[in-house]
Amino acid sequence: MAIKSQLAGIVARQVGILQGKVTTQIQDRVLETVSKFANQCPPDKELKKIIKLRDNLLKVINGLEKRLNTFKSISNKLKPAITVAKAAINTVKSIPTPTVLTFVPDPGALVKGVPFSSLTKLSDRLIKLNNLLDSLEGDVEGINGVVTSVSTTISSLKERVSILDKAIEACSKKSSALPEIVLQSQPKENTGSENTPLDSDYLYKGYQLAIIQDPNSPAIAPKRYAVAKDSRGIVVLKGQSSFSSSTQILLDEIKFRIDNQLP
Repeated sequence: MAIKSQLAGIVARQVGILQGKVTTQIQDRVLETVSKFANQCPPDKELKKIIKLRDNLLKVINGLEKRLNTFKSISNKLKPAITVAKAAINTVKSIPTPTVLTFVPDPGALVKGVPFSSLTKLSDRLIKLNNLLDSLEGDVEGINGVVTSVSTTISSLKERVSILDKAIEACSKKSSALPEIVLQSQPKENTGSENTPLDSDYLYKGYQLAIIQDPNSPAIAPKRYAVAKDSRGIVVLKGQSSFSSSTQILLDEIKFRIDNQLP
């Protein structure tokens, strides 16, 4: 009888529910917010709220990414373990084992070998273990499929949220108060300078992270992005430039890319 694991199904259900909630929330809030730019730029007070809303939406997306990374980590750990276990089973199967009948005519005789009954039990256990490994192997493929599918959704959701950046940038050419609004929304301890002091939050998996002010951002509305540098100080990854008021959001984005794009 084949052994079935429920791991992939559990992951798919959990991620599916979360994905549905996040997708609905992002789509509804972005559409609602973009409508405020339909005929004119929102008042400065409203614009400040929109910048904060944008950050909150990205936090929701980052939460989905973190959950996805947890399941991806499980899959990455299972795969080599399954390979090693299957190799061990094949090694055991290949060992020649002398066998004997359980009936011994001379009780005092020395019997060498393994009884057929013991071999049968061992064989049954190996078959069950191999079936379980086959099932887990299917789970790994299933989890990887879920991760790939949801990653595509996440990219699409980020593109939707970026619409708010474009709207804010368009208004930056009309509202003289926008730069002050953006600066007020950004943490005072970090203005996006490349000389940002590093602490434990800015060191991740051997990479040095920094927040940089985009030199190509609108003159009256600063945009920032995160970068990851290797041990030589060379930039190996660059995040998306945005009006984000949260340094942590920029850092979370670059950390996610490090997890998925760098060794």
